[in-house]
Amino acid sequence: MMETVHFFRNISGKVSRYVRVSAFIGVIYAGLLCGGCERGSDNVRREPEKEENGGRDEVKPNKPGDDPRPGPSDKEPDFSVELSDDGVRYSGPELVMRFDYGGILVKIHADGRREMVDLDGDSRVVFSAGERQPDSLHVGPTLTVNGIGVSLKTVRMKKQTAEAVWYHIVDSDDKSHVIVVP
Repeated sequence: MMETVHFFRNISGKVSRYVRVSAFIGVIYAGLLCGGCERGSDNVRREPEKEENGGRDEVKPNKPGDDPRPGPSDKEPDFSVELSDDGVRYSGPELVMRFDYGGILVKIHADGRREMVDLDGDSRVVFSAGERQPDSLHVGPTLTVNGIGVSLKTVRMKKQTAEAVWYHIVDSDDKSHVIVVP
């Protein structure tokens, strides 16, 4: 009988050690599985970033008289039709002059002004682009139509080739002018 008791003692020691080790490994494995469930790539919880300036925009609107630069919400009008026509011309709200119609002369002055004159003497356009900025907006442009100066809001160069330069001009009344000059 001593042998039987000794046999069960050895077996019970081995079994209980096996059960304890297995249980310990099972608990660790279950903990890893449960802990990983919350941190899966589908359930990423991100804290919203706190805005240091209370949510106010850093970009301030232009003051009257400031240089009007286009913003992200400003939409440029479709200019593709104008760009596909390479004829030297001026097109404004009240006047259209095209070099290819005949009777229109274009003069390039030494100071960079471009002048379009109708040979009948009825119409004259004088344009100076001023200084171009890196974003194609121009500073200091002037436009005179039939001797009357036009108050300009923006002048933007849209395209330049070896033959001509396309400008989109917006006056202070938000009316568009297009001038294509050599």
